[in-house]
Amino acid sequence: MKEYKITDFKMFEKAPYEKPDFKAVIELHMRGPKERERLYGPAFTAEFIKYTLQAVAKQTGEEPPEDIKTLDQLKEYLISKSEKLPTPPYYIIIWAQYVTDKKFEGSLAAGTRIMYKGLTQKIAESNGDTRLPKNVDIYQILFKLRQLAVDMKIAPIEFGYKDNGDGTIYVINGGCYFFEGCQMSLEHGLLKQSNGRISCGVVTIICQYLKMATNIEWDYDLLKFDKQNCIAKCFTL
Repeated sequence: MKEYKITDFKMFEKAPYEKPDFKAVIELHMRGPKERERLYGPAFTAEFIKYTLQAVAKQTGEEPPEDIKTLDQLKEYLISKSEKLPTPPYYIIIWAQYVTDKKFEGSLAAGTRIMYKGLTQKIAESNGDTRLPKNVDIYQILFKLRQLAVDMKIAPIEFGYKDNGDGTIYVINGGCYFFEGCQMSLEHGLLKQSNGRISCGVVTIICQYLKMATNIEWDYDLLKFDKQNCIAKCFTL
């Protein structure tokens, strides 16, 4: 594997917290099943709730409640059980979405793209100002996205990028609180996209935001998947 040096990247200021606001992360990721419900209908929501409750029951040893029928009810239930769970509740949300995606599509495909489009839109609208940088300056675009994510307390601790001068960029995320959840999902074969590449939610949001700002489709390859930091190459299509 190629070695990447942190000095190769233009790093943004570190996030001023050690851990994210777990309620904000839950709120953000509950946007995912809401977006999928528009595509698949209530059947997706019912399956998603079932898998989520099964995961909570397995981790807590408690019988799952039978009266949870809506995503808002599920959100409140997850928050109420957060202290009893050995893993952050947003791990369960993401895992359950991937499992349900596999059931409906066989791989991470259309539903996952719709999910991250919805998540990115929620971040973009988080401060009430939906204006994007008016130029195609990559730094300004990434700077605004970083500001929004930090203000929401959902951003990885460290973030930077490297402009390769050929229309592609490298992005680096350090201290990402999703890593262990991604690792577990990868071990269970849940992170593979239909094209065989590994999915990264953080970089998917970056590409979706770049698309919103530039009106050009962006995609990525994950080059490094490591607890210390993850690195991806983003490129236009």
